[in-house]
Amino acid sequence: MKTSKTDLEAATGTRAYPSMQFDDKGALNAHVGAPGEIAALLGMKTPDAAQGVFYSALEALGASAKSKAQLVAAMFAEIEPRDGIEAMLVAQMTATHVAMAVVSEKMSHASMFTVRESYERSMTRLSRTYLAQMDALKKYRAKAQQVVRVERVTVHEGGQAIVGDVRHGGDG
Repeated sequence: MKTSKTDLEAATGTRAYPSMQFDDKGALNAHVGAPGEIAALLGMKTPDAAQGVFYSALEALGASAKSKAQLVAAMFAEIEPRDGIEAMLVAQMTATHVAMAVVSEKMSHASMFTVRESYERSMTRLSRTYLAQMDALKKYRAKAQQVVRVERVTVHEGGQAIVGDVRHGGDG
C-alpha cells in the first residue's frame, strides 16, 4: 500500500515542505507535493502571498542560498506559522540565523584584531535582532493579553473595596 504525504504527516506529526534543488543553470526550484502546499506551510490564505514570502526568504540568504535553501523550507515546517505575519517573522528569523552563522564562520578565520572585533559587533547585533524577532513572535502569538495590577489601595472610613476580579455585566 502506498503511503501519501498526508498519511505520513498524520502518522509522524511532521508538516510537508518543498524539496529545494538547483538546476544546471543555478536556478532554484521548489518541488511542491500538492497545489497550495506552500500556502499551507506558511499558514497563509493566498498562494501568491505565500510564494512571495517564501521566495523572499530564500532571496534574503544571498550567497548562502545554495547551501541553506532547504533550511528555509524546514524552518517554516518547524515553527509552524499560523498567518502571514508569523510567516514573515519566520522568514526574517531564518535570514538572521543564517547571517549569524556566516559571520561566525568568518570571525573564526579572522586573524587581524580589528576585523575580528568588527565581526564580534556584527554577531552581537544579529543576536539581539534574533532575540527581538523571537520576542515579537511570542508576543504576537500570545495576542497581547492586557493585565492591570493594582499595587496599593487605600480605603477611607466609610468606603468599600472589592478584592478579586471585577467584571462588568454589560447591563448598565
